[in-house]
Amino acid sequence: MQDRALSCLDVVERRFAELTTFPNALALDGVRLGCGLPSRLEPLDEIRVLLLKRQTIWLTKDAVWKELVRRAHEEPEPWTMAAAGMMVPGLKHIAGKLNPRYPGDKADLDSEILEGFLQALDLAEDDQPKVYSQLYYGAFRNGHEACNRENRLRRQNTAIDDAIRIRRKVNGHPDLILADAVLGSALTEEQAGLLSAVHLDGENRHVVAGRCGLSRYGCQEELARAERKLLGFLNDRIPDSAA
Repeated sequence: MQDRALSCLDVVERRFAELTTFPNALALDGVRLGCGLPSRLEPLDEIRVLLLKRQTIWLTKDAVWKELVRRAHEEPEPWTMAAAGMMVPGLKHIAGKLNPRYPGDKADLDSEILEGFLQALDLAEDDQPKVYSQLYYGAFRNGHEACNRENRLRRQNTAIDDAIRIRRKVNGHPDLILADAVLGSALTEEQAGLLSAVHLDGENRHVVAGRCGLSRYGCQEELARAERKLLGFLNDRIPDSAA
């Protein structure tokens, strides 16, 4: 399977497998941590299996995650990826719950969930209780917000497309509509270019972002801003008879 066919969670899982492969497997010292862990140096993949068991107490889970947070802060490479690998079952569970609500590419939702986890990991304190819950719900919250944002964008896109269709009866070609909005100071040329690429040419937003030198989120924000401005411009100028 080629890398481009993998979601980011699959990539993390594969990297986790590499990090837990003998003879250089990452491990935690159960003797030092205690809290129900085996009294030996235990590889992370075996600890992950232990934490997934229902009978494993929260004291054990919390001790492991506090140690993972501490190590990820002190030595990001390789422990940030190791922590993400430890959370992959939880992240995939989140993805399964949110997938029906996400109208876009499911790989993008996986990326949002992983990013939420990494942000929570960066902010987590290893001396605070319920570290696992903070990390899990950080990932869930980011995925949930991505679902809401994507659905808002879809509704807004539909409104934009409808407004362009109606306005086209008056002004003709959609490029003329965007030009009219620029001349009317409703849009900048850059915003008109974004709208043209996404709405008229059907280009992927991530591809457009890269070409324009924008981050994925920067592109989403600028596109949403341009869509709101264009929608207001069109609604102000659509004759009642055209609707």
